[in-house]
Amino acid sequence: MFGITPGQCTNFEEQLTDLDTGQSRIVVPQNVTRPTEVEAGGAELLYWNESCDYHLRAMPQATVGILRKSTPQSFASCKAAANTGLGPVNMTRIADREARGIVVGASLCSVTDRGAIAMAVIEHIAASNGGDPTVTGTLYVWSKTT
Repeated sequence: MFGITPGQCTNFEEQLTDLDTGQSRIVVPQNVTRPTEVEAGGAELLYWNESCDYHLRAMPQATVGILRKSTPQSFASCKAAANTGLGPVNMTRIADREARGIVVGASLCSVTDRGAIAMAVIEHIAASNGGDPTVTGTLYVWSKTT
């Protein structure tokens, strides 16, 4: 399983997610005017607050992309999708995230910092009253075999 959940807007909380394990941790950046510059610690995804809208993007050192809902889910398709890149997506705006392919049935794919291929299948997106969404689903990891 994996989950991406917004922190408290007024506390400037950000979430780092490691796609090798599905583990997430909350950090507070030293400079609240830009996303965290702290050591990623293996995290591939950053979910951060900008004017109380949450945005999702790959960490600068990470290789992450979207496997579209209509594409068959496999090791090969996920590895290829990972190389397409994931720039900032305003997750609060439904039209923005849907235009970028972040919908139920799509997957976030990554070549992780450990060299594995991770496929985070989006199974649920929930936001109350048009707020910042929580994204959850199943995480598949093909470990590096070399």
